[in-house]
Amino acid sequence: PGLTWVAGCPTTAAPFMKITSTGTASSPAVGTTTFGNTEAVEAIYARPVATATLLASGPAVYAYSSEEFGGSGTLVSLDGTNNADVMVKTGDVVCSGGAAAKGDFVVNEGNLTLSGSCGVTGNVWASGSGKGVINLSGGVVVGGNVVGNGLTINSGSVGGSVWTSGETNISSATIGGGVTVTANNFVTGGSNKIGGNLWASGNAEVTNGDDVKGNATAQTLKLSGGNIGSSGSNEAWSRGDVTGVTWFTIKSHLTAKSVPSGMTAGGGITVVPAGPGAGGAAPAAPTSPIVPNWINFAYNTADWPGYTVATISTCTYATMSAAIATFSGGKGIIDARGCAVPINFSSYQKLALSNDTAIISTKGFNFDGSAGFSASTPVDLFLITPDTTVESPAKPSCPSGSQVDVGGGFTFDSTISTIIYTPCHIGIGSGIKFYGQIFGGETEISGAAKLFYTTVGLPGWDLDTGTASSVTSSPNAWSNVSTRNVTG
Repeated sequence: PGLTWVAGCPTTAAPFMKITSTGTASSPAVGTTTFGNTEAVEAIYARPVATATLLASGPAVYAYSSEEFGGSGTLVSLDGTNNADVMVKTGDVVCSGGAAAKGDFVVNEGNLTLSGSCGVTGNVWASGSGKGVINLSGGVVVGGNVVGNGLTINSGSVGGSVWTSGETNISSATIGGGVTVTANNFVTGGSNKIGGNLWASGNAEVTNGDDVKGNATAQTLKLSGGNIGSSGSNEAWSRGDVTGVTWFTIKSHLTAKSVPSGMTAGGGITVVPAGPGAGGAAPAAPTSPIVPNWINFAYNTADWPGYTVATISTCTYATMSAAIATFSGGKGIIDARGCAVPINFSSYQKLALSNDTAIISTKGFNFDGSAGFSASTPVDLFLITPDTTVESPAKPSCPSGSQVDVGGGFTFDSTISTIIYTPCHIGIGSGIKFYGQIFGGETEISGAAKLFYTTVGLPGWDLDTGTASSVTSSPNAWSNVSTRNVTG
């Protein structure tokens, strides 16, 4: 109704296209009968709408600043294939409770302290000028490797190997692989188990209760109790002197500039008064993962092809429900930048999503009570506080009074994969179950909160590298609106 049909090919602005096809019988009717000699079929099609191809990328949790950082919740991979990585761009991080990550924990410009039950199933990294010291204590468990500028372990275990450039002090530690100290000393307090080789550019100490399964190489070896080498095929190598007690157990061969009188080794001893040389190169450390730079993500409708926009100035459950209804089951954006207060709904209000939905708010979000988001089919949800300030290098610029808080009994259906992006603080309260990822100026996951990690991403950005990517779109086919037989 209301359409004016124009003969010819459809223009780029034409919302519909009508095709009428007439067929003629191969054998005309007998005699004077004409009915059935021809039949016409009419089909009406709606114009295709371009849809965005979104690069799903980024870690489970990204925090530009460690200020107010907390990691006492549990982070797990939703499908078991992605690591639920935690990345902090700047500042020191202290985590003392809960499971930090079932993935890697990366601190770009700061020190990292893990204790108690704040374990990591993957690798631990810390770096930065004058920073990058890793402290493990209280029986904390790291499943993978540890790589930093320095390391102290006072009761803890590392499933993989250790690489440090600074001084390394360990006591009551279990390390499944080897230990490499490239620019300083290795000091032990006893009762350590090292499953691989020990290599130190400086001095290395092996003391009472220590057990090095593989080779030990250092500038000087101080031996005051313990064991090096599991058999005579291993090598203890000192570029300089060996000091310590004569009853130290060396099952391997020992090579040094000098050794204490009366010391023995199961594999024999070779003394080179001029010094035996380097004894092999240091094992190369794994390549550090990229911690992305901050991304200034400003709302631009061109980034969201295929999304219908509904603009609201009063942010209530009712106005948002009405906005979603205007999407007619398609993808949509609720532009709530005109609202003067944070988006907040509670008291058992469940906002039903029928397709991918983005909610844009300059005042942030405050979700609590027994409210939540629901969806009967899998959808993506984008909760975004734009960062419109442009600076170089980029850093978060939080609008005054804005942050994202999710607490109380607020729920997200497991069918909803959500990304929260804000240059402000993100707080996920105790007991919240959240599916997706977090990219914030500051982040906090408290208590028994659980983040089930699945990548969502942001249009136009690669969140793994912090670099812009093109927003690609692909047209859908013309969709059939109606088909009917016609006469005349």
